[in-house]
Amino acid sequence: MTAALRSELLKLRTTRTFLGIVIAALALVGLIGGAMSAAAPFDEIESPGRDLIDVAGLLQPFALVVGILAVSTEFRHGTITPTILAVPNRVRLMLAKLGAHVLAGAALAIPAYALATLLVLIVLPARNVEAALSVGDATEMLAGGIVAVALLAALGVGFGALVRNQVGAVIAGLGWMFVVEPLLTALPTVGPEIETYGLNGSITAVTGSTFGGGSDLSALAGGLLLAGYAAILAAVGVYTLRRRDIG
Repeated sequence: MTAALRSELLKLRTTRTFLGIVIAALALVGLIGGAMSAAAPFDEIESPGRDLIDVAGLLQPFALVVGILAVSTEFRHGTITPTILAVPNRVRLMLAKLGAHVLAGAALAIPAYALATLLVLIVLPARNVEAALSVGDATEMLAGGIVAVALLAALGVGFGALVRNQVGAVIAGLGWMFVVEPLLTALPTVGPEIETYGLNGSITAVTGSTFGGGSDLSALAGGLLLAGYAAILAAVGVYTLRRRDIG
């Protein structure tokens, strides 16, 4: 198991796609966060510090894509065959991929949230803007944000194993986050439940984000719900991978 985990981590470190996603995600957070902290009018914003830390949440879809590529890329390029020959136990292989991408998600989130925190601590005081964010609340947001990104990467691994077509899996995953689920929240019959208990609702709860009005769930409940989604998709992905004939 340790050797399989090291192998997956090595793949991540030496893959240009992963490095490109990391650079693009951090650049986006830095660019938007920097511009917002330097030029945004904060006069009518209740908590400028919270809004700035929320900017680091822009890397959440990047983490999902990184997870999706963990398995779908292997099918696209045909490397799944030597990978399974090296690790014949497909459950162990999936666990290694999940572990590696949870670590990768956390490693991606830490510098992004650290950068957002620096903007709160340096740029806002330079503009004489009160952050209106306690140390405890900021700590909860940072911890929740890192957990959310790590779990989204794990969720992506399971989804990529389920939908092995790389392009289709990426489009479906992002489409659910940004199109399908937001549209479902507009339905009067199921909208409130989806808004609270859907994927985006769980992310909002665990990160403490106020985007879209926040969440009715606690951070712990949101984290457990998001972990549940990741576990379900991982289990379905393992089941699918075990039954799939790979030649």
